[in-house]
Amino acid sequence: MVIHQWGATGMIGGDPSVAKPSFNAFMADYGTAFRTFKHGMLHGFFAGLFFALPVVGTNSLFEQRSWKYILVTGGYWVVCCMIMGGIVCAWQ
Repeated sequence: MVIHQWGATGMIGGDPSVAKPSFNAFMADYGTAFRTFKHGMLHGFFAGLFFALPVVGTNSLFEQRSWKYILVTGGYWVVCCMIMGGIVCAWQ
């Protein structure tokens, strides 16, 4: 989710050895574009905000917890997703 270049690899079936020269040229030009810790944190933030926070919020509302609990627990998971996204994206 945090690495854009996986989509290009998926379009050729996942095996770069059978790719056409245009794929190799594309990866030479854009293979490391947007592969920074900061960009991964951005994607991790959105993943935490739109995936983790609704799950925590739904369960917490069912358990009749306070909004403070929801925000603290949801914020914890958003920060965790940001750190994980940053590490995965920057790891080359």
